[in-house]
Amino acid sequence: MSERRILVIEDDATIRSGLEDALRSENYEVLSAEDGLTGLHLGLREDPDLIVLDLMLPGMDGFEILRRLRADGLETPVLILTARGLEADRVKGLDLGADDYVVKPFGLSEFLARVRSRLRAWDRERGAGAVLRFAGVTVDFAARTAVKDGDDLGLTPREFALLEFLAGREGKAAPRADILRAVWGEEEVHSRVIDTAILGLRKKVEPDAGKPACILSVRGVGYRFSRRP
Repeated sequence: MSERRILVIEDDATIRSGLEDALRSENYEVLSAEDGLTGLHLGLREDPDLIVLDLMLPGMDGFEILRRLRADGLETPVLILTARGLEADRVKGLDLGADDYVVKPFGLSEFLARVRSRLRAWDRERGAGAVLRFAGVTVDFAARTAVKDGDDLGLTPREFALLEFLAGREGKAAPRADILRAVWGEEEVHSRVIDTAILGLRKKVEPDAGKPACILSVRGVGYRFSRRP
């Protein structure tokens, strides 16, 4: 199961239940809150990968929650999901730091597509410009260079993307479906292509490709990256 955690802050029980079911069907871990104060506390305490935020909430409205989250330094992407569709509300939400704004009513397929899009963008943002060092390897994702003992490892664009995605989720199991969406941009590709790509990447970066210590298999799920063998 995916370890991507999504926090849903929504007071309407029917909508909240529908969102929870849809997200769990995509193998996300779901946290939820039905009032503003609980949602704020969960957002600050649980470190979710994405927050789905209604604006009209009891106790504290979504604008105030968003303001406090950003004031506290939380950079987690926030997708506002609300019946308030006026341009002024959209502008206010985006200016306060929201990453997307969806007006009710909405289709679940579109909602899930936006969730995937936000998570991909968040993964890219966290990896952009980062220098990764592990097992004697130094990877500069912005410069697209990978060297070991001064020698260029010759990573392909796909291998850079694969390593960047796994490293951005360090310590967490990455399901095959998530890898296919993030690296290949689709789910219809046969999952064996992942194994082939992983094998090629291991041969270049692992001290011993036959006994991988950094790019690890997670049985029944996918792969996990650790920079500490």
